[in-house]
Amino acid sequence: MNKQSVWEQLTRLPFLNLYEKLVNSAIELDVFSHLTTPTTAKALAEKMGWHSQNTEYLLSALVSIGFLKKQSIYYENTEETNRYLVKGTKEYLGDFLLFYGQNEGTVPMDVKKLVTEGPGKSQSMGQSLDFEQYGNALRKAQKGYRQEELLKIVRSLPENDSIHHILDLGCATGLLGLAVISDKKERSGILFDQLPPALIKESINQAGLTERATVKNGNFMTDDIGHGYDLILAIGVMLFAKGHMEDLMKKCYDALNPHGVLLVVGEGISVDHTEPWDMVLGYLPYYFQGMDLGVLHNEVQDAAKSAGFTKFEQHTKLLCSGNQDICIIRK
Repeated sequence: MNKQSVWEQLTRLPFLNLYEKLVNSAIELDVFSHLTTPTTAKALAEKMGWHSQNTEYLLSALVSIGFLKKQSIYYENTEETNRYLVKGTKEYLGDFLLFYGQNEGTVPMDVKKLVTEGPGKSQSMGQSLDFEQYGNALRKAQKGYRQEELLKIVRSLPENDSIHHILDLGCATGLLGLAVISDKKERSGILFDQLPPALIKESINQAGLTERATVKNGNFMTDDIGHGYDLILAIGVMLFAKGHMEDLMKKCYDALNPHGVLLVVGEGISVDHTEPWDMVLGYLPYYFQGMDLGVLHNEVQDAAKSAGFTKFEQHTKLLCSGNQDICIIRK
């Protein structure tokens, strides 16, 4: 978006809310799973029990933004839509988009008030969280494209064939770590998080990896994380180590086998908070409230150096979660 001119961005601004509603509603209705082959709006409406005319308006709007193509009276997914928005495909993104879209901006952001008056009272987060409902939604958000995306990174490592035991640090429901474990039959691993262990165990059961994956419940900043790992995954969790990142890096260093790899994926915001645009905007509500959460570019690498690591590889890539720093840190 920041590569477009200011004029182009301004002309799109009034329609962004409508764009989000259109795409999210189409995902919730699972429209795209029914358009892998040419279909008329009337046939789709009859099949799903929807209003015929409004179904046609919906499909036409999706054509206008490039998600569908139309020939005569027939609508069909584009190649990319088939790849990312048809349920059951290995790169399905729908549940991820809905989960993170609904959770973005949950911290209040009255920009005018926050700029003129400063942060208000800290908002309580998670006190009344329904862990079962949240866990099921988060499990869906980790499944599909996010697993394939991480697997591509891990498979590209020269050490891939020698990775036998892994730790998924701050694993949430564990599906990312489980994808890496299941990729080679000789792999096993530990899934570490503060979420109720039953949520993670259910992921293990669904993946059929009860003999190769175990759950460790705790706070990775204060509790023992184990040892003997060939690979430690730290995906989107370094913000929880802000102010104490060197301590966590030292834990990871000690927990890795010789020549082990620590893979960190996170935001990497510039020191002056001007880029990348998606991470800057994503963390703006927290910054306005005085919450220093976003990880800065090179912050992970600097902490790793202080902890004793000497080999680093880092690059920024557009992932499904936005522009992210991929840090490959070797012992």
